[in-house]
Amino acid sequence: MEKIISIKDLNYTYPDAKHPAINNLSLDIYKNEWVSIVGKNGSGKSTLTKLIDGLIEAESGTIAIDGQIINEDNIWEARTKIGIVFQNPDHQFVGATVEDDVAFGLENQGIPRDKMVTEVDEALKLVKMSDFKKRDPQSLSGGQKQRVAIAGVLATKPQIIIMDESTSMLDPDGRRTVLNLVQQLRQEQDLTIISITHDIEETELSQRIVVINDGKIVQDGKPVEIYDLGSNLRKFGLEEPFTNKLISTLGDKLKLPEGYLNEEELKQQLWKLHSIM
Repeated sequence: MEKIISIKDLNYTYPDAKHPAINNLSLDIYKNEWVSIVGKNGSGKSTLTKLIDGLIEAESGTIAIDGQIINEDNIWEARTKIGIVFQNPDHQFVGATVEDDVAFGLENQGIPRDKMVTEVDEALKLVKMSDFKKRDPQSLSGGQKQRVAIAGVLATKPQIIIMDESTSMLDPDGRRTVLNLVQQLRQEQDLTIISITHDIEETELSQRIVVINDGKIVQDGKPVEIYDLGSNLRKFGLEEPFTNKLISTLGDKLKLPEGYLNEEELKQQLWKLHSIM
């Protein structure tokens, strides 16, 4: 597998802080991979995002994007390969209409007007928001706003999309819709997805979960491996998945398979047990 991001021995401490926010951290992320980086507030995950995007500079260590180590000379070029979708899409909206907002990043890149119109239409089509391009972004639902924010990122043709707590303000249905869309886009556009979250429930579609605590990686594995830590996740300030807690509650009363089950798998097991009772 080809690395798209390679982080080596990274360190960063905020001014006047007593402890480092990122502590000798190394991490490789591969092309077309979906990696969820999880941790409690203050664990260092958002600091890591800023370092990857070059918003702050590491005290020591290196970050390579697509094989090129980031430095002052190439940081702007590296940033063109990365798009960030933030927690609150309202903070990304600057235009009077949806199409104006999607065009904003392209305008900053100096893309010619005729090409910009084509790129905006294509990006809105990808997120199924073409019918809303003349609408005021503030008139949209939370899920629709987030899809427009994703379109704005897609229009700039990044190789990497960082989702920084970008579904935490949505209801469960809206969250599921956005995450399914991101999964589809990852496959169709050959994107690498980095999802930053404190909510373990948002990681199910990822291929790998990296748990950060006190600026260090404390766990790195497939989702099922991380979910199977169960109540041990609390040591890192994380809630164990809802289905794990439900299985623990039902465990003494019903014979359920060992290991993690997602909601659909748990539902099927419960129906199976109900049919033979």
